[in-house]
Amino acid sequence: MLMRYALLLLLVLQAPLAYSGGGCVPVRVGYIDQHRPPYWLGEGEVVPEPAGASVDLIRAAVQGSGFNCPPTLIRLPAARLKMALEAGDIDMTPIGEQPSYSPEIALPRDREGNVDRNRAMPNTMVVLVRAKDRVPANSNPQEYLRGKTVGASQGSPINGRLREMGLVVDDGARDLDRNLAKLKLGRVDAVVTNLVRPGHLDATLKRYGGSIVQLQQPLINTRVWMAFNAGYYRAHPEQVESLWNWLDSNRLHLGDYVNKYRKTQ
Repeated sequence: MLMRYALLLLLVLQAPLAYSGGGCVPVRVGYIDQHRPPYWLGEGEVVPEPAGASVDLIRAAVQGSGFNCPPTLIRLPAARLKMALEAGDIDMTPIGEQPSYSPEIALPRDREGNVDRNRAMPNTMVVLVRAKDRVPANSNPQEYLRGKTVGASQGSPINGRLREMGLVVDDGARDLDRNLAKLKLGRVDAVVTNLVRPGHLDATLKRYGGSIVQLQQPLINTRVWMAFNAGYYRAHPEQVESLWNWLDSNRLHLGDYVNKYRKTQ
């Protein structure tokens, strides 16, 4: 009994070390229910451990922003995330650049009231092609893809932007490996994927033994924000602003988490 009491006391004393400085501000974070390593691991509603590089980043951001308790993670189909955020069923989810945003969604704003492009995660999209097609490595990706079918991951926030660019998008596959399988079979002419930092796709390409290569020029440089429900923002502006500022200062951490997962694969 004494040993059990001592263990309980130790846990109580340790808890404030990770989240201290006030009462818990609960935050429900929604993200896709698909296995997309190294960013999101696992299938369905269950959150596995480890959960993925993007989940690690979100947990670190919440921990460093005054919420004083870990986030509640909610996995949903990609098509439901934005609706769940607008309805207040979740409090936060990643959202990519769009022509306009619902008034029920809160994004960081600059002094002029515009969406703050600095307090976002950079998202560089690159193009992968078959080596046997002999596409010059320095080709302009957008010109090369004109009239061709490009594979993109299902539910990716960038897919709408790709279609606005006039590209023919096949987003039926759920992850990069499935898209690359389509590329090898000739069902798509190229695949787009995000590049967290230079060279991070090297291990993936190595698995294909040189049959798939990356074009040197990025297709597009875009951004992803951690968007909040507008009502949640009005209730907790201090914590939300702190999280956006934390991401601005620690944006390169995602690359560190990605590297950590790649070392364990």
